[in-house]
Parts: sequence; structure tokens; C-alpha cells
Amino acid sequence: MFAARQSKSVAPAVVQAAPAWFEATIHDAAGGDIWRLGDGRSARQAVSCLVTPQAGDRVLLVSVAGDEYFVLHVLARADGGRATLAVPGADAVSIRQGEVDIAATRSIALRAGNDVEVTAVQGTLSLNARQLFASAAESLVHTARTYVGQVEQFLLDARQFVRLHGEQVMITARQDAKIDAERISLG
Repeated sequence: MFAARQSKSVAPAVVQAAPAWFEATIHDAAGGDIWRLGDGRSARQAVSCLVTPQAGDRVLLVSVAGDEYFVLHVLARADGGRATLAVPGADAVSIRQGEVDIAATRSIALRAGNDVEVTAVQGTLSLNARQLFASAAESLVHTARTYVGQVEQFLLDARQFVRLHGEQVMITARQDAKIDAERISLG
């Protein structure tokens, strides 16, 4: 009449402690993305903490299971100095947005160990400066459908060879045109 009840073994529920929040001061770097705190504990920089901590920073920590500490935010830093943005554990960083604006009141430096590429696929690439310097250790190549240059003075000095070639070439001068060489061949 009464059906026998089957007993199910129930695993004891694992109780995890809720994360605990702390404020601390960074004492120094302990290597990689590990930071030594003022009270002697160590904490890893969380992936979402993009501002790299430095000595003296007040930071927000979270303690998770196993007494592991993470630096979540840099709360305060002494005025001045430099802030470094980095993603711990990442090999590359991409910013994807409709528009990105980077502005500095003094200077901007772009550096790479290998290549730098600037591309404006369908738009205009503008370089504006009081002075513009370009140098290449081996080759400098300009390719364009139309090239227009307007300068007050143009000096070109080649140690070996200069070639100016076109289907039609015109050289005009308002006052003097001078060709100076040991040998001049025309025609």
C-alpha cells in the first residue's frame, strides 16, 4: 500500500563567504600584477582595474574565497605624476568605438617595437604641425594619384642619383635656371 520511499543522498550545501571589501595602501610592486600592501598582505590587480597601481596609492580591495585579494580600483593618488593604463594578463588591447578622441595639452608619443600603422580607409588623414620631420633608416616611399606641394624653399640633396621622369616634365623659373655639371646631355 505504501510505496517505499527511495532515499536520495543530498550533498551538504557549500557555503561560500560573501566577498569582503577593504581599503588599503599600496606599499610596492611584488612582480607581475601582484602588489604588496602597507599591512604586508599581497593582492593581484583585477583585470577590470585598468589604472596600474603604484606605491602610495589608496586602493579598493576585495577578498574572495581562499583569502585571495584583488585590487579593484585605485581610489586616490598624490597629485601629479604619471598614470599607466594596462590590462593585467592581456597580450593586446583594442578600443572599438564610433569615435575616439585623444587630447594632450603638451605632447603625445606613439612608440612600438616593430610596426605602427595609421589608416583612414575612406576619409582624410591630416597632419598639421608648426614643424614636421620624417626620417627613415632605409626607404621613404610616397605613392599618390596626385601629389601637390607648395613651399617657399625646396632643397633636395642626393649623394648618388636623382631621377625626375614623366611623360611631360616642365621646369620653369621666373628669373634664373641654372644647370651645372661636368657633362650635360640634352636630347
